[in-house]
Amino acid sequence: MSQEENHAVSEDQSVSVAELEQACQQLQTAPNPHLTADIASRRIMGTVTVALLPIALMSGYWFGWRVYLLYFLAVGTAQVAELIWFKVRGQTATFNLSAVVTGLLLTMNLPPSAPWYFPVIGSAFAIIVVKEFFGGIGYNFLNPALGGRALLVGLFFEEMFRISWPAPPFGRIPPEVVEQATVDVTTYATPLAAMKAGELPTTQLLWDMLVGHTGGRIGETSALLILLAAVFLIWQKIIRPHIPLLMIGVVALGAWLFAKPGGLAAWQTVSGHVLGGGLLLGAVFMATDYSSSPATTAGECLYAVGIGLLVVILRFWGPTNEGVSYGILIMNCCVPLIDRLVRRRVLGEPGNRKLNLKLDR
Repeated sequence: MSQEENHAVSEDQSVSVAELEQACQQLQTAPNPHLTADIASRRIMGTVTVALLPIALMSGYWFGWRVYLLYFLAVGTAQVAELIWFKVRGQTATFNLSAVVTGLLLTMNLPPSAPWYFPVIGSAFAIIVVKEFFGGIGYNFLNPALGGRALLVGLFFEEMFRISWPAPPFGRIPPEVVEQATVDVTTYATPLAAMKAGELPTTQLLWDMLVGHTGGRIGETSALLILLAAVFLIWQKIIRPHIPLLMIGVVALGAWLFAKPGGLAAWQTVSGHVLGGGLLLGAVFMATDYSSSPATTAGECLYAVGIGLLVVILRFWGPTNEGVSYGILIMNCCVPLIDRLVRRRVLGEPGNRKLNLKLDR
């Protein structure tokens, strides 16, 4: 090939490269996110909302019409706080229903006697500080609803632990009446408090705890509705069962071993510790929160066992009869460490292949 022909080929190639570069510059890439993350988040949060609604509706049947006002204030404050945050930041509001879920869960963790400003303060703190300060949905390292509850416990400790008793339909026995009644009888003592005092739950009491006719927080009393919600969420592939099952199993084992000093507890006591308090509500709806739980299956198992152990310690040797919310919050703080120690093995990386995991050293 002559020198002139080589030069002509080079010019043709250079023209082709220039045309390619020009074509690439004309391509416009849409801004992030490129995946339909908001649509997926809205579907997930919408499904969780559907699972929570029967619990919210029945809580009014057990504890009176007033709890619906608390739900409304919590959800409304959460949504307004999120809108204000987006406005101040100059961002577009997403309306992915995460604020609705936070408001519902926060209210379910309040006592039925909570004043109107409890859900307002708790929801605003949960959304702005616990959630948005750390980057919004998917980036918060604490469960927002439990973070809001923790603030309310710190500000209003006595009021947050005043328990009413249900008086269906749509009524409740005020906490001051319950406190007076417990001077002479233990009829109105919460099941966990009665078991900690050494009482054996009756079959009738266990049935009441299953359906919801027992003292407690607004949304934690009906174990049956929470279990049905868990089945629905697992069926919809929103949550996987290993976190709730491990967490509940560890608490049940701890109750069997430690609830009765000097011996093994009866099945009634073990059942009472599973059905009582906020164990089921926390295990199904809050311990399974995507952003505040580990990224691997093995990490989630370690996380669930850790929560269960903390609940056992707090229930039997701590100052409280409950311990679920604090167990979850403490393990939320341990999630970065768990993700550091237990992570997915990179493709082609030597190491432990069991469960496709590797322990960092």
